[in-house]
Amino acid sequence: MSATLLKLAEEGTDTARAALFGELCRLVTDDLDQRTTPELTIFAEVTLKLYSDATADDRVRLAQKLSNCPDIPDTLAKKIAEDDAPIAFPLLASSPVFSQEDLLQFIQELSNAHLQAIAQRADLSSEVSDALAQKGDTPIHRILAGNKEIRFSRDAMLCLVRLAAEDTKVRENLSHRSDLTPAICQQLLPMVNEEAKKRLTSIIQGALSQEQLDQIAKIKKLRRELGHALDNHDMSLLWPDAQRAGATPDELITLLLQDQRFNHVIELMSLRGRIAQKAFKDAVFNGKLETVLRTAARCGLQPQTFALFVKARCDHLRIPSKKGSSWIGAYAAHLKELEASKEGRCSDFQANRKGRKSDAAATVSSRLAFA
Repeated sequence: MSATLLKLAEEGTDTARAALFGELCRLVTDDLDQRTTPELTIFAEVTLKLYSDATADDRVRLAQKLSNCPDIPDTLAKKIAEDDAPIAFPLLASSPVFSQEDLLQFIQELSNAHLQAIAQRADLSSEVSDALAQKGDTPIHRILAGNKEIRFSRDAMLCLVRLAAEDTKVRENLSHRSDLTPAICQQLLPMVNEEAKKRLTSIIQGALSQEQLDQIAKIKKLRRELGHALDNHDMSLLWPDAQRAGATPDELITLLLQDQRFNHVIELMSLRGRIAQKAFKDAVFNGKLETVLRTAARCGLQPQTFALFVKARCDHLRIPSKKGSSWIGAYAAHLKELEASKEGRCSDFQANRKGRKSDAAATVSSRLAFA
């Protein structure tokens, strides 16, 4: 140890301790790659004792020097991670010392400013990215969406898609990712600009199944077969024509939306959904979501068709398309509830039927016993 370090250690004042911290850190970190594990252990023990007296500048320099060192004791690394966010940032963003369990603990204990650093890491597990997506604020969501080195779980991706409806930067970052599934691209389409639409559409088309390609071809064929009949403004007449051509409500509504005939879609949905046209139009225009969901479900609309309808509503009312994301999610939830209810009724029916069979069997047995 140099005479300067010894003198500072002997002086013992807060100022001397701060100076000792700085000098010691410079001495060790200038050739950090040559330090042995025992040397780093001793360095960590001394540094931790001096840490509370160190200046912010010296703590920042230390964090920067140690950010990529795999051999520093985790006690020192965690001490720096718990420091003020600007000081902790280098280690939280890249230190190989921290395990995924450490990162999960940091997410529970540290501030959102600290979590912004963690969100930049290239080694995040899906569990950690899920936790960040759930707890983080808008800056964290933006960083996560733009972190192309990591892969999200389905839940985290869906969470970011919902957030994309409310934040332009999240939407932009998310739309540039290379790991988007066709289903996620489909959800993003109503929210993004024309350039992003082309990019997302290419992903969707590149991953389309033969069934989906057949569906696209069927809609094109339907347009040709309907011909001038498609120009009919009376949905009570157009729908039977479409049925004779083998069209489903989804297909006819898709065609009408492609032609920007939003009011005719409302008329068709009210006809198919067994609701007065005026009442349904009022629900659509005034945001009466429950009525819209029930009607769409009675029409048998698929989620992707409902998403097109919601996008057309936003365009027609000149409101941001991001405001439609909650409707799309609500419709998916509504369909799940209907399916669960249907399964429950089927189970009750089977149970009652089984009960009646048992009763009948018991009656036959009783009669045979007395015969």
